[in-house]
Amino acid sequence: MKKWLIAALLCALTWSLRAQEPYPELGAKLEEYFTALSGEPAAVQNAECDFLISSCQDSLVREYVARKIYSHYYRSHIMGDDAVAVHVARKWFLSGEIAMASEEDLEAAKIFVTFNSSSLIGADAPLLTLFAPSGEKVTLPQSGSFSVLYFYDTGCASCKLETLRLEQLVASAEYDVKVYAIYTGADEASWKAYQKDFEGVTHVWDPSVSSDWQLKYGVLKTPSMFLVSPTGVIIGRGLDTPALRILLNQQFSASHYVYGEASQMERYNQLFSAFGDSLSVRHIMEVADYLAARTFGEGDMDSFKQVAGDLVYYLSSRREEVYHDAYKPFYDKYIAALPDVWNTEDDKSQVVSFAQMQVELASRTPVGSLVPDITVPGTLRRRPCLFRKGTKEGNFSLRRLKGRPAYVVFYTGGCTACKETLEAVDALVARDRRAKVLLVDMDALLTDNPETGRLLLDSFDLSGMPFTIQLNRDGVVEHRYVIL
Repeated sequence: MKKWLIAALLCALTWSLRAQEPYPELGAKLEEYFTALSGEPAAVQNAECDFLISSCQDSLVREYVARKIYSHYYRSHIMGDDAVAVHVARKWFLSGEIAMASEEDLEAAKIFVTFNSSSLIGADAPLLTLFAPSGEKVTLPQSGSFSVLYFYDTGCASCKLETLRLEQLVASAEYDVKVYAIYTGADEASWKAYQKDFEGVTHVWDPSVSSDWQLKYGVLKTPSMFLVSPTGVIIGRGLDTPALRILLNQQFSASHYVYGEASQMERYNQLFSAFGDSLSVRHIMEVADYLAARTFGEGDMDSFKQVAGDLVYYLSSRREEVYHDAYKPFYDKYIAALPDVWNTEDDKSQVVSFAQMQVELASRTPVGSLVPDITVPGTLRRRPCLFRKGTKEGNFSLRRLKGRPAYVVFYTGGCTACKETLEAVDALVARDRRAKVLLVDMDALLTDNPETGRLLLDSFDLSGMPFTIQLNRDGVVEHRYVIL
């Protein structure tokens, strides 16, 4: 989008605002602007955002635009966008050029900048001196090889899930990379017990926090993962294992295929959002068929592999049930049925193996199957009445939930989507007197009852949470990946 066009747009919008037009109009235009900038390097986005803010002549509009930009990049889940948030906070708010909405917001921005400035993408990775189980000092990351810094806590269920995925990546031995498992707690007995099931990595800790790892890497919650280049530059932060695999594939592959980039994912977002709430598996396959016809059908194998590989990653990234339902038919038609296309080692590691894993996860307890007969500790939510309370703690059999409808919500702490789902549960039980919702805290479950936790992990696709299923009165699964 051209700068002169943006400036003209802002002039028009400023006039509209003075004419009492609503702010949502400006907000919508800014969202279009963010989409246009998506995928650009941080330096480019910094310059564009500075230009956009400085183009505002009206002080109120300028404040609104600056706050909107900061909020967008602060909340963004796209790797690298945090660098833009740091830049905007420093240049416009911490400098006093533009006021934050409140003193509390200003203090939060100061904390954000303090804890993120030294570990942004492209920065030299701060050196840490930590301690091995033997007490020997270990300085990391070390130059000469790729390094993964994985910060975790033994009592964190999200960490346990991430550790399982990272352990599988390490065991595959696909990449020449050093993995440092950095325990953020101070319970030595718990740490040593955890090490037994987490092999192939370098275990270190710093119980006195003398290395200042929290500030240097901005680790305020776990799990937290970084990828550092052989020259000591941070090339990935805020990673989970699938994202780490994508980055490692980019670094180690001689192929020019790079799948799952943010700009490609946003294009699919725009494409499928056109269907609205009516989106179905048929629609998704029609889009896949169209893309295949325009690429594979015309002999353009490179373009086909790119769009199909991107779709593999896009479908797995979505929470909605329809995308998971479309995964197997898409995989069967365009991945499994075309072994001659996906025939290189890179194809097998980046696309085929990843897709097979997603198909296997989606096959666990499918719609129409009887829910596993597992008894789990949880919280049962329903509308209170004269004869019963609305909340009940205890052990519940998944197969014996009797509600019309009945839901089971698996969640973890510190998860924004989980928090939103729990709020949606409150609204659901308030409006539907027949609804029952069983809440299962995987953090607590994996800590207090790891055997049951493992059984649930084997029975459901808990690779991403919250994960919600809907059951009928007979315990049969009616819907999965439900968004309440």
